[in-house]
Amino acid sequence: MFRLFSARERIRQRRFPPEFRIPGPGWPPERVLHSPRPSPPPPGKALESAGDLADSVMADVLTNLWRTTRKIGTDGDPDVPRSQRQAARHLRAVWDRLSESGVEVQDHDGLSFDPGLSLDVVAYEIHSGISKETVLETVQPSIYRAGRCIQLGQVIVAQPEKGQNDGS
Repeated sequence: MFRLFSARERIRQRRFPPEFRIPGPGWPPERVLHSPRPSPPPPGKALESAGDLADSVMADVLTNLWRTTRKIGTDGDPDVPRSQRQAARHLRAVWDRLSESGVEVQDHDGLSFDPGLSLDVVAYEIHSGISKETVLETVQPSIYRAGRCIQLGQVIVAQPEKGQNDGS
């Protein structure tokens, strides 16, 4: 019924550590060496393990997700391809799940700039037609996790031309 290994096959198996030996078809189950496998996490537990990610890793992942969302953004345009609308819908679901878990990502575009804000200004640009300093572009968003800042936002600030009233 069961074929036993020949002496040569048994010796060949001895060359390898026990955890790498292939069980023969005639070996009884108690002699078969199995490597322990971790049990799968219970349902709903997999997303909680994302809380174990380091803040720098989480900030990097969220920054890339934010950039992807900005590139895919459909803004309700009916001429957008179906695949892009589906991707935008999946991204919205991810953002909803992240906000439920206490993660907040702030985009600062169009915000009135004040030097007291917790933002890292990458550059200042002179623009006509504005009356006060305004955030022109967000390079990296501010990211908050459980109420604490894990990444400061990086922005480009537009300044009014010299001679214009800046409102202060």
